[in-house]
Amino acid sequence: MKLYEYVIRRLLLMVLVLFLLSLLIFYLTRGLLPASSAISQYITPKMNSIAKLQLAQSLGVATKSCPNFTAFSDSQAGCVVPLWGQYVGWLHNVLTGNWGYTLLPGISGTETTLTVFFQRFPLTAELAIAGAGLTILIGIPLGIVSATHNNKLPDHLSRIVSLGGYSIPQFWFGAMLQILLVLYIRVGGLGLFPANGAFATICAICIPNPGTATAYTGAPLFDGILSGNPAYTWDALVALALPAITLAITSIGALTRIVRSSMVDALKQDYILLARSKGLRGRVVIYRHALRNALLPAVTIAGLLAAFLLGGAIVIEIVFTWPGVGSASLAAANSLDINFLELYVLVTALIIVLTNLVVDILYAKLDPRIRY
Repeated sequence: MKLYEYVIRRLLLMVLVLFLLSLLIFYLTRGLLPASSAISQYITPKMNSIAKLQLAQSLGVATKSCPNFTAFSDSQAGCVVPLWGQYVGWLHNVLTGNWGYTLLPGISGTETTLTVFFQRFPLTAELAIAGAGLTILIGIPLGIVSATHNNKLPDHLSRIVSLGGYSIPQFWFGAMLQILLVLYIRVGGLGLFPANGAFATICAICIPNPGTATAYTGAPLFDGILSGNPAYTWDALVALALPAITLAITSIGALTRIVRSSMVDALKQDYILLARSKGLRGRVVIYRHALRNALLPAVTIAGLLAAFLLGGAIVIEIVFTWPGVGSASLAAANSLDINFLELYVLVTALIIVLTNLVVDILYAKLDPRIRY
């Protein structure tokens, strides 16, 4: 099978996966609860029974032949649209670009789901990208140092760091960073780092008046860079530091262990012995020959780490009051905001599926023996 054929098959499979996920989320939010729960968040104290029934009918939950709202709330026969009918109506709206209004607290009924989601998504993306960057920048060098100094002091220290990071709960580690760097270490009455938020100017190392930046992406760090405002970029980076470190701590430990194990195995292979016998420098042997083969398992697991970073962002956003889609998805679950939940799950699943597809393609490029 040619590579492009494999990609097409994976993309078709992705459509099926997204469809099944949408069915699952719809069933969990609609099928397990009374039909009246689908409109409960839309009801206001001033609405009478007629208005409530009309609302249920407009949302595709109550049938047009239902005589009154009481009959609908009691789920009388012929009053509630079957679950499959509700899903078909919802899917038709989604495919036409109508995701409805969000039910998130504080903005319920005033903003569309798409608007709120894509206002918050760049912040989650910024956090996940920063976590992934720290994972690569720290995890791979630690794994190399550990493998090249096998059973020596650097290896022991690397093991302690990796195992400790892999074992520490993220919410606890984030809370400890806040206590240490925000509450205990203070300069001029201010915490060293900001306690929460995606952008802050009130902390010991923040720049008080950083100016503004054009919202090119919606992510403060990237907007500051693209706007050419170093002060704004610095404050965005300071606000991002603690959440990104907390998010990356577990994946750093996992990647370090994988790289170490692969490097130790690669350094025992015959081609490494041959390279050294030719008189090649140690750096060339390690980075050009051993590391390229040792990174194959790390590339393979990169998709899983991407999924972990996206999932872990929910916890981090809650701990650091980061206004991304992760914390919003939890609020959506509490308020039964099916539109926001569906959009969050489908976009997250799409990112994970595409990431795994890219990983498979890279794996085939790195290892010529792989054929799809």
